[in-house]
Parts: sequence; C-alpha cells; structure tokens
Amino acid sequence: MRAAKFIFFAGIFLAAVSPGEAVEKGQSGLGFFGSSHIPLFKFGEWYSVSPKVGLNYNYMVTPSTIAEIEYHYSNMSGGDLDMRTFTWSIDDQDYKSANVSQSMRFHSVMASAQVHTREVGSGGMVPYVTGGLGIYGFSNEISGLIYPGQTGKTLDQNLKLDPYKDEWPALTFSVGGGVTFAGSERILIDIRCRYNMMLGELRPLEDWGLRKAFPIQAIDLSAGIKYFW
Repeated sequence: MRAAKFIFFAGIFLAAVSPGEAVEKGQSGLGFFGSSHIPLFKFGEWYSVSPKVGLNYNYMVTPSTIAEIEYHYSNMSGGDLDMRTFTWSIDDQDYKSANVSQSMRFHSVMASAQVHTREVGSGGMVPYVTGGLGIYGFSNEISGLIYPGQTGKTLDQNLKLDPYKDEWPALTFSVGGGVTFAGSERILIDIRCRYNMMLGELRPLEDWGLRKAFPIQAIDLSAGIKYFW
C-alpha cells in the first residue's frame, strides 16, 4: 500500500515537470516499481505474499519494444517456524521452538524485453508480453531450532540445531505480460504480472513439515512509472 501511494504521488510530480516531447526510438528512461511477491508451491509453504520494490533502466529499441534492466529487493514475510511443532520420537509429544529466528531476502538483477502490440504511447492501454533472464541473489537464514534427534528421557530445549544460511545467486527465468499507458508525454505507467522460476533451493526441514523448495517459484503483481528523456 505504501509503495502504491508513493508511485501515485511521484507520477503526479513527474507529470507536472515533464517537458512536452513524445517518447521515441533510441530514448532512455529510468523507472521504479512496487510489487506483491507471491510465493508458489513449496516456496509458498515457507513464506507468504511479500512486498518487493525496485528500480529499472529502460531503452526504446523500437517504437513498440523496450529493453529493461532492473534491480529489486524483497524481504519475505510470513515465516512461521516459531509456530510450527515437531514430534519428539521418545515421548510422541509436540514441541515448539519458540525462540527461532527466520528471514529471507532477495537482491536481484534482471534483463528483459517488453514487446508491445503497437507503438508505445500511441493512445490508451497498450498490451505487451515480456520475458527475461537474471540472477536472484537470496539469503535464507534459520537459527534457534530445537534439535529433534535427541535421546534420553527428557527433551533438552536448550540443545539447538546449528544455525544455517542458504545463500547463493540463482539463475532465474521470467515470463509474463502487462499494459503500458502514457501518464504524460514522457512518462509511461506500467502494470504487469510476471512468473519467476529461480534455480535455487531451500533445504528441507521435514520435522517441521517444510519440504525442499526447488526450483523457487513466485509471481509478481507490479505497478511502476518510467520517465524518459
């Protein structure tokens, strides 16, 4: 919601200061966007819908095609390991790791192309398809889980698994579509839906009901503004 308000008011400002020239082939532009990052399948068992924000550089290859390089950041929401239980095999009782810490962040770069059905800014909403390739650098950190493989008569809740971090760059493919329309003569409003497949994994935590997520898959619902010069 905050990102959407920021984009709205920034669009008003840019429209007020934008000079009266149309976007043409060969022009460059800068943009920013806010997204809802929606985890899919096994990734959706780990985290929930989260905000994502980013910046992009744009180049008008033809009147209907835009090349785009974007950077984005996301801090995932909804990790619920502190609420999940494991069953200790000795007494068949369920236990929570109340002091668990869990977080996942993305810092990523994507290069893509947007191919429109007609000239960009030619009037009304102009649909497009998009595809891209990039690197999603992610970090998934877990600590504070009680060690479930203990033996003995009493569970030692201070005996923890070693903290770990799944962290590496993952090759990512994206496909999707959207619409652009002119906010003013140098401003494009961009609304899109995009599917992302990341060739990285989250290791399983089967005692807590979390399966390995590979590949990591998500959908983005995004709105953004692009200013050309």
